[in-house]
Order: sequence, then structure tokens, then C-alpha cells
Amino acid sequence: MELKVSGVTFALCPFLTLVFVPLLILLFLLYVFREVLGSCPPCKSNRRLDGKTVIITGGNAGIGKETAIDLARRGARVILGCRSEDRARAAVRDIIAKTGNSKVVFYILDLADLDSVRQFAATVLEKESRLDILINNAGIGKSAVLISGNTTKQGFDLTFGTNYLGPFLLTYLLLDLLRSSAPSQIVNVSSHMHWFCFRQLNFSSETQNGVQYPYLKGYEISKLGNVMHARELAKRLQSTGIRANSVHPGLVETEIWAPLKKKYPGWLYNILVAIRRMIGLNSTEGAQTTIYVAIDEGAQDYNGQYFAKCTISKENRLALDDSACALLWDHSMKMCSLK
Repeated sequence: MELKVSGVTFALCPFLTLVFVPLLILLFLLYVFREVLGSCPPCKSNRRLDGKTVIITGGNAGIGKETAIDLARRGARVILGCRSEDRARAAVRDIIAKTGNSKVVFYILDLADLDSVRQFAATVLEKESRLDILINNAGIGKSAVLISGNTTKQGFDLTFGTNYLGPFLLTYLLLDLLRSSAPSQIVNVSSHMHWFCFRQLNFSSETQNGVQYPYLKGYEISKLGNVMHARELAKRLQSTGIRANSVHPGLVETEIWAPLKKKYPGWLYNILVAIRRMIGLNSTEGAQTTIYVAIDEGAQDYNGQYFAKCTISKENRLALDDSACALLWDHSMKMCSLK
């Protein structure tokens, strides 16, 4: 088939083949990715949280802030754990304005510094009389090391320290308050990226290039640690009234991607943002599984499970190894100078 315009003949079939067919394939793939990675159903629970206290780390932006807004609307006292005082104050003002709940506060918390974690926990124990829900939400992506360096203050891999070790210590230090407030629960925000760990964790503690436990590094391992941590907590806290689960929020367009601006040209970064928005979730959608596990009546009987899209999901087989989970716990205790 041909089209003649101003004396110029165009071959439509080759044109359609070269342009529209690849475009249709791309749109189809984006749709498939959207269905697989996105499309999270909303948490439909009407449960109120009046009289309950919730801690959300990283609650000043992204998934954490959307979680805080939802739980504040339900009447909870919401405590944000944030690194930046200015950003925390702005988030508190915004959450109060959107929910009408004045019981929203923040304490300074830097999960990449175990001293800061201890100070945060001490402040909570001094000022708070109960803790019903602890949401270990804060974390950094692979790109954060591009602008932040490679290690935590104590010399651990920055991603592992921020995403796993800091939350491990925080949870441990708040266990007594969680016990006294039971029934209570812990929610670790993990990621399907933990599936990209294919070998058992290497607990060699010999320092290499200034990094302690040099083989415990990277985003995938840190997120595997979140899942294993929740499973081990569930095992150790049986009959205490504390439940612990982990969640995959989905591929979400949040500030965790922001450091990529430093690595890629602006035009390429904008293309990546556009693709993520097409196939992924916004922060409100990304918060739904965390909210579901934290408050939905249908999730209250689960313990040590991994969730995605507001339902139980399959975790990496490495996370199901009870001996490995126990070993990670023991080494984490050593890393945090708890034993």
C-alpha cells in the first residue's frame, strides 16, 4: 500500500512496520510491567487507631509520608524518624494540615549512624509510654552511594547499614516498649530486589578497604536482611503479642531515585522517570501494602510473612533458611555491640 503526497510516494507498510509495530510492542511491554510491578489494590480497612502510637522511619517523604498521612487520619499518634530537622518540620506541618491530627511529631534519626539510632530510641523511651506499630520504612537505593560515600559512621557498607543494620538496632532497642504495648507489630519495608541474592550470606568479618563485614553490602542483600529479620523476630517473639512481617511496596517513584540525577544527563534521567511513572506506582499506591499489613483486620493473624500487593507473596528461598536467619541475627548483635 502506498500514499502519494505532493508527488512523493510513501510505502505505508514498511513505515508502519518500522514505527508503529515497535511502538505497539513497547506499549504492550509497559502494560505488562505495570500489571506485574504496579497495580496495587488500596487497603480498604476502616479501622481507627485512636490511642495508638506509631513510629515510621523516613516518614518525611515518599512512601513513609503517605503511610504517616493515612495512619494520622485514623487517629494515631505518629512519630516520624528523620535525618533532616527542616524537612521533618515541614512534613509534620503538612501531615497535620491534611489530616487535622495534631498528634504528629518527629525525632531526629540517622540510620547510617548507630549512635543516632541509640539516641532516637532513648528519646522514644523517655517521652513515649507506648508503641503499637513500628514501621521500618526508611532506606536508600543503589544510587545513594554516588553522592554519600560508601560506608556508615561505624564502617559498614552504607546501603546495608542504612537499610538493615540501623533498623535492626532500632527494633531491638524498642522491643520492651512494644512488649508492654502488645498486641503490637513490626513492619519491615523490603523489596522484590531481595530475589537477586543467589548465594548464602558471607559473614566474614575481616575488614577490607575500611569496610567491616565487606561481603554484607549492596541493596539486594540489605533487602534480603529485612525479610530474614522479620522472620527471625517472629520466631523469637512467639507468645509475646508482637508480630513481625516484611513487605514489598512495588516499583515506586520516590526520592530514593533522586541521586541518579548526579550520574545521568538530564534528558536521560527524565526518560527514566517517565518510564518508571508509566510502569510503577506513586507514593500513595506504594504505601498500601505497608498500611494493609499494619492495620487491616485480614492481616492480623500473620507473622513472619512477606507481603506484596496487599497479599502474601513468595520470598527468596534464602530467607526461609532458619539457621541463616539465626546466624544473621547473631552477627547483627555483634555489629551493634549488643553481645
